[in-house]
Amino acid sequence: MNTIFFSVVASTYLLASPTLTYASCSTAFTEKLASTERIVDSLRPDKPGQTRVFASDGSEFTAGQALWMKGQLRSVLQACVQGDEVSADSRLHGVIDLLNAHHRAL
Repeated sequence: MNTIFFSVVASTYLLASPTLTYASCSTAFTEKLASTERIVDSLRPDKPGQTRVFASDGSEFTAGQALWMKGQLRSVLQACVQGDEVSADSRLHGVIDLLNAHHRAL
């Protein structure tokens, strides 16, 4: 019984934690950020000079671009936590523009 209760509490916390992270940003912004994070998080460069890194949607990037996008998303989260959605949105659009420029139609 305790194991089931603990599992339910832990699962609820894990599901709610992204919402808490973006608490200062609007719901629409949070949804846009989450979908962008899914693609950027799928980029796994082994080293900064790596020639090609592939995203979950088949898009191709350099390792430098992947690391830049990950850094920008960290800045977006910081701005969101500080309540500066304008700055967060500006940085997020930079990442989305790069993703769109490399998007590969499946």
